[in-house]
Amino acid sequence: MGKLLLAVLVGFVGAAIAHIAIVLAVPSRAENDAWSRLSRLGDLYSVVRIEARGDPSAESANFVFIDPAFMDAACRFSVADGPARIYADEGTSFWTASIYGRNGDNLYSISERVALEGALDIMVGTREQLDLARIEGSESEGNMIPVELPVAQGYLMVRSLVEGESDRPFVDRFVRSITCRPATPEEAGRTPN
Repeated sequence: MGKLLLAVLVGFVGAAIAHIAIVLAVPSRAENDAWSRLSRLGDLYSVVRIEARGDPSAESANFVFIDPAFMDAACRFSVADGPARIYADEGTSFWTASIYGRNGDNLYSISERVALEGALDIMVGTREQLDLARIEGSESEGNMIPVELPVAQGYLMVRSLVEGESDRPFVDRFVRSITCRPATPEEAGRTPN
């Protein structure tokens, strides 16, 4: 009976130590989420490249999986004051884009295969903002895809496939052409003051 009581007591002490360690580790993990790492790479609406680098202390190296067959870029945005517009002036053979909430939840995904004419052109906002843009906004080119978000802040991650080294300059040109900005008053259906 004494050995069983000792085993149970050791189990409780071990579980208590594990729980305390987890509680103490939560703040450091929360400060190192994708939103925080992207904020260290650039300001709101800045398109930043996520690249694998040889130096493990490089900020980009802190992302879990960087596939060398892809060029990755991201931008953080806020729809608190109006919709955001994310588009690329160039095209490439294959890209995917995912929109995440600040907490990391995947809210929307698209690829060039289902985008209109293969173009990356997205306006993100709340339902009310997108309705106003659709009704009162200027005529868009027709390729823009409205994406309703249930959150005020988020980030978009674009991954572009580099099929071969000869394609790298073209994919790089596509990634460099990505623009992330607040929607203009005309696009958003608001009259400028």
